Amino acid sequence: MNDNQKQGLDDVRLDIQSVNFTVDEDFRDRVLQALAKLRHYYSGDVITAEVYMRVEAHQQNDKSLRIKYGVPGSDVVADEDGENWDHLLNNVTAKLKRQLDKRFGNSQNRYRNQ
Repeated sequence: MNDNQKQGLDDVRLDIQSVNFTVDEDFRDRVLQALAKLRHYYSGDVITAEVYMRVEAHQQNDKSLRIKYGVPGSDVVADEDGENWDHLLNNVTAKLKRQLDKRFGNSQNRYRNQ
């Protein structure tokens, strides 16, 4: 089953896709909150946020989460496989945070003044 949801996160085009399961509203809200928190590390224009979740039957790390955060220039992308959605979400957003911090220097005003 494929569950596609497109909504705006501020002015961001958000696309959440799930394969082989349906995302419940509670986890979907946690994904939205995690993406919103990334705004602390990059305050410029975010064009898209693409979230791809997949469940594979009969595998040890049966869940896969990939987030592509579309910013000007090259996008930041992180993914991880595991067994717990919340753990995967925390790890993937931490990876995205590190990439944004490295690229934009964790300064909200530095990008805005350019």
